[in-house]
Amino acid sequence: MPSASSSSRSSLPVLAKGEQPWMHGAAGVLGGSAAMMLFYPLDFLRTRMHTLHQGSRTMPLRSAGEIVRQEGLRGMYKGIGVSVVSHSLGWGLYLLTFRSAQQHVTELLGDRLSNSVLEASGRDFLSACIAATITGTVITPLHVLKTRRQLFDGQRMVNGKPAQPLPSGLGGVRAIVQREGWTAMFRGLGPQIVLTSNTTIQVTIYEWFRRNCFTNHEDPSPLQVALASAFSKAVACCVFNPLEVVRTRLQDQRNHGSREYASMWVGLQTIWRSEGLLGMYRGLPVNVARVIPSTVMAFVLYEKCLWAIRTTSQVARSSLQGTSCSNTGGVADNNGGTSAEPQFQ
Repeated sequence: MPSASSSSRSSLPVLAKGEQPWMHGAAGVLGGSAAMMLFYPLDFLRTRMHTLHQGSRTMPLRSAGEIVRQEGLRGMYKGIGVSVVSHSLGWGLYLLTFRSAQQHVTELLGDRLSNSVLEASGRDFLSACIAATITGTVITPLHVLKTRRQLFDGQRMVNGKPAQPLPSGLGGVRAIVQREGWTAMFRGLGPQIVLTSNTTIQVTIYEWFRRNCFTNHEDPSPLQVALASAFSKAVACCVFNPLEVVRTRLQDQRNHGSREYASMWVGLQTIWRSEGLLGMYRGLPVNVARVIPSTVMAFVLYEKCLWAIRTTSQVARSSLQGTSCSNTGGVADNNGGTSAEPQFQ
């Protein structure tokens, strides 16, 4: 039976007073975009390392040096535009749908939802799964564009001519669709949805810390947010790295039409057969070095932006209510006179 303290903590409302789900989405977009822009070179390097050939043991720093020598410093920032859009949109949409799902699940279950920590975590996990499915489906086309840009090799020959980079913006979508059809924009959808479950595990663990360990639930300290987000992301990252590798391979244009990468399951079997455990965990050190600081930054900014948005909204609402009350009072005073309209001197 849960103690009184654990019951009171787990019975915290899904949304704080004055909060709306869109506030979490907006805060997530701001935090996610800033984190991606700052740590993008590591994201680029991780994607490149996912496609290293069997037996390759190239170290991350050597890979980065080779990219800079061959493609220049700008090469480390290929695809940054679509990456920032996909990451910030995905992070914001995930938090929006997660908080909305939390709210609806709580309202749906009503009195049947007890105050136990287990049931609260179950509600968070169910809400996170709903958010993962919606977000994974929406951002998969953006991830395809991002992966194609990051893996572009100008030295590769196509029909005897040097490969051409994807056009920017919607031109890139048109180019892929014309060559490979609409289904190409959703290659890797299965791993993407499951990978968004990476965030499901992360957010479920983070929410447990938020309910049970944070001293101030509405405005937690940066240190508390940093420790909780770093631990939750490290666990999720280690569990889901093989799916990140197979998603990258599925979205790589060089594997289009290959029977070895016909699906997520076939791709995993191919990697395991040809490269073993090392292949399944390619890029893990770079990924951990990227996701821990970027996730900490995204969560700290998310919490601070959420606090700022919530405070601004409350101030604006109070001002509107004050204006409404003064207008109502003015009308009441005028009703006592000979005319219902305000009198101007």
